[in-house]
Amino acid sequence: MSKLSYGDAVNDALDRLQGVGFEFGPGFVNHAPMVAETLATIGCRDQVAAWVEDNKQLRTYLDPPEGGTPLDGDDPAEWKAALGDFRRVVDWVEMFDARLRRRPWTEVLVEWWPRLLPGMFGMLTHGFIRTAHAVRSLDATSEPGALQLRELAQGLGYWAARYTPVPAASERSLLLLPAAREHVGSSLSALTVTAAGLYAERAPRPSIPLVHSVTAPAALRLFLPRLPADLHRPAYDTLRQAAAAMWDIFPGGGTGAPAAAPDYVAPSTERLLVDAVDFGDEHTIKLAEACKRENALLPDERYPAAADTLLTKMKADGF
Repeated sequence: MSKLSYGDAVNDALDRLQGVGFEFGPGFVNHAPMVAETLATIGCRDQVAAWVEDNKQLRTYLDPPEGGTPLDGDDPAEWKAALGDFRRVVDWVEMFDARLRRRPWTEVLVEWWPRLLPGMFGMLTHGFIRTAHAVRSLDATSEPGALQLRELAQGLGYWAARYTPVPAASERSLLLLPAAREHVGSSLSALTVTAAGLYAERAPRPSIPLVHSVTAPAALRLFLPRLPADLHRPAYDTLRQAAAAMWDIFPGGGTGAPAAAPDYVAPSTERLLVDAVDFGDEHTIKLAEACKRENALLPDERYPAAADTLLTKMKADGF
């Protein structure tokens, strides 16, 4: 049994990640804060520090743009002009950091949610997902530390700086589900299980982008307890459109899907999560955890099949 608490593991990881950039080139995102939080959540707290240090050696993270022009979050004309400007990412983070020092984090999240949600597609939804992990971290800690609040500022700031409107999905999209008509939680389950099933069936190439058609909707579930009820359905509809758009952008099927075998039986989500942690790749860990979490709400073999497909293909590709 781990001697570290969840909060200790998360805060130690965030301390180790201070000053580490948001991306590594060209066009790849820093997943380390998200994976560290995931490992702490699933009980692998003693492994967090080593994973973070290994990741820092593996990836060459880019320094963020310097910024230096303060943003006024109370001036709509000013902050709207800075949306989607990655050159202002540090300015965005500092603005959110200042607001989080003055007000409860839940108030800041709810205030900025409708402003940022339409642009959550940036870098394949990674600002949105990073913010979701920061929210789960804060929710899981009775007395969150300054580093956890700073991580929320980092997630929100990256989301704002990479703000990209969600593309309209085509009518032929493989994942075009109807707008929510029932409880949003059950609609989310329908979305994640459909995306997981498509992923397992098609084993897409490249392997990584369409993982986010599962993990982004699953990340929305982490926000829902902190959002007013009237924001739930618009949020689901945005995630539904984003996931469908991903399947428009990356429609290609691959080969060698494990689930295509006639006698295929998916491993348990518990086994897959252990295997993903042993393998160590960012996306295998995050997809396995999201599938395990969603499978607990709606047991369905498509969840473990999706996680197994990614892990199998990543191993075969030598990642």
